[in-house]
Amino acid sequence: MAGAFSALTGWVLFAGLALTTGATLARWIILPRVHFGEGPSPEWLTQQTGRLASTAGLLLPVAMSFYFVRQLHEFRDPFAPWTADARLLLGATAWGRAWLWATAGSILSAIALFAAKAGKHAGWWAATPILLALGAFPGLTGHAAGEENLRALALLADAMHVWAAGGWIGGLAVVFYLDRRWRSESPDRTSLLPALVPAFSAVAMASVATLALTGTFAAWLHLPSMGSLFSTNYGRTLLLKLGLVGIVLALGGLNYKVLTPRLGTRQGNEQMRKAAAFELLVAQAVLLVTALLVRMSPMAH
Repeated sequence: MAGAFSALTGWVLFAGLALTTGATLARWIILPRVHFGEGPSPEWLTQQTGRLASTAGLLLPVAMSFYFVRQLHEFRDPFAPWTADARLLLGATAWGRAWLWATAGSILSAIALFAAKAGKHAGWWAATPILLALGAFPGLTGHAAGEENLRALALLADAMHVWAAGGWIGGLAVVFYLDRRWRSESPDRTSLLPALVPAFSAVAMASVATLALTGTFAAWLHLPSMGSLFSTNYGRTLLLKLGLVGIVLALGGLNYKVLTPRLGTRQGNEQMRKAAAFELLVAQAVLLVTALLVRMSPMAH
């Protein structure tokens, strides 16, 4: 039960960060590059992106609550009151200080994203730096924080990994969501994919490159040797993650090379929706395995 709760805690955090970061990147990078003749207005696109982002933003305070419960359980002194342990955890540990600012940031970002959903552009301006800062939380409470020689670089790489995952997984979710919403509201059920997918592709490729570089760096930093990939639980779980990422990469390549040229036709649009839905499903498995990975010691057999 403890292992399942631990995995759920990590998945909720990573899913919330991926969706909110992806929606924010979509607001600033993807949507400005999309132009329609008689399609949805820029205001509609921004508002619907805010709708998705605000819903995903609710996951962040929930995840922080789960993190505190999990850490308090592990920190627990059976001979001391719960309240004493909680005060000590929050006031006397680096983990507690990181959790406090991240919890405050998660609440503020949720408020800002609901303002963005209501059409207030200031909400996006406020949410963006907070969400970028929250991308550092997994590193501050994970393996990167334990590095001695390259700690600053490890933390930066970890944050960039989170941002890149958001650009890829969250950006794809925004494209999928906007197309679905518009088809439900448009009288002729026009698809937005022919315009959205090309605008998203550049973000996806940059995100994939960043994920590959930062992931390779993290593996080099945390694994004592190449043999550890096969001899440790951490290494084998990392291989599982890499296998899932490979599947997602293959799906993304299929979408870009084969399905994108078919967009604009009824069959092509439908094939892209099915492929994107499956890609998002496998991506959630990647996030779940990542949640397990960050709880493992690279040295444990």
